[in-house]
Amino acid sequence: MYVAYVDAKILTSPKVMEMKDEYEKRFGERFIEFNYADFHREGEKPAAQIYQETLERALEKGEPYHVHSKRYDFFDH
Repeated sequence: MYVAYVDAKILTSPKVMEMKDEYEKRFGERFIEFNYADFHREGEKPAAQIYQETLERALEKGEPYHVHSKRYDFFDH
């Protein structure tokens, strides 16, 4: 998958990487991988910013984030 530069900068930032590590330590599972099927741009806010905010909320609430990913919904096999 190709990731837009603006999203790549956010996804590879030390802040997001640290939060993903914290998430895995606290909940014993990895946070959902970023993909455009599950995280959409909102106006001027990049999709990766939505991803980061979702990760932040999960850590703040102290609850793991679960969603049925739509990543492969366009495949029919």
